[in-house]
Amino acid sequence: MPALMPESDSEDELPPAWEERATSDGFVYYVNHQSKSTQWRHPRTGKMKRVSGELPLGWTRHVEEETGKVIFVEEKTQRKSYTDPRLAFAIEEVPEQVGELRQRFDSGTNALQVLHGRDLNGMVALITGANTGIGFETARSLALHGCSVVFACRDEKATMVAIERIRSEKEAAGQRCSFVSLDLASLRSTKRAAEEVKKRHKHINMLILNAGVFALPHSVTEDGFERTFQVNHLAHFYLTNLLSELYDHTTRIVVVSSESHRMSTLPAGGLSESDLCPPQHKFWSMIAYNNSKLCNVLFAMELAKVSTCLP
Repeated sequence: MPALMPESDSEDELPPAWEERATSDGFVYYVNHQSKSTQWRHPRTGKMKRVSGELPLGWTRHVEEETGKVIFVEEKTQRKSYTDPRLAFAIEEVPEQVGELRQRFDSGTNALQVLHGRDLNGMVALITGANTGIGFETARSLALHGCSVVFACRDEKATMVAIERIRSEKEAAGQRCSFVSLDLASLRSTKRAAEEVKKRHKHINMLILNAGVFALPHSVTEDGFERTFQVNHLAHFYLTNLLSELYDHTTRIVVVSSESHRMSTLPAGGLSESDLCPPQHKFWSMIAYNNSKLCNVLFAMELAKVSTCLP
């Protein structure tokens, strides 16, 4: 199954238990919470950084009276953070004193900021569960940057409301959005959705597998699979394969997982159907979710391997 590994800042990603901070005069340092130590150089790259310039638009700097700590406030949302928002755009210092700008996004970066300056006209993205939450913000941001977005969702009425929200913000962006009926709890619906997409499009630039369910009671789909497993993983796996003829080496496939995958109980070897679709008396909704999210991660890893075989 063709896919392309997405652009990544993994080289700049901190190891577990590390945190990046900045001094009041802009020098970046790194905290190792495990050893209770600090250092000036990045633990992976060995590089030093500085933050400079004005705070991002809408942010202000304050000092807490009780603690004396510097705190940053985003005025629009009143979100507070002890982390300097400029850290996401810190400048790496090199021996020649020539700064190299390296952009790194963090938990405070929204989708519009990630896509800033990108021209996505002529591109097509298919997003499952695009009518709400992360899926909607992704769809909205892509559409506002020129991308044609296919909302693959179960609820047509809710989807049309979501598309109208985008249209009210920018008419042309809303016109680039379309709906395809997709119920991931039905493999028949998944196949029909794939066939409809193939009728409309000859190529997909982005396939974003975002839809999911959480904390559902035990139930079995019409296909005989436990619902959380099928919706979160199996139907997405099936959809990805069904759309394979629309991919090339430029296609990016994004599988939305969760940190909860780390708490999966799936065995490392000898996986059985009962592990993925346990009977009701062995079912726990949180474990079912964790296991489905691990399946997402393993699926993405295999897609990345296959992408290296593309011409």
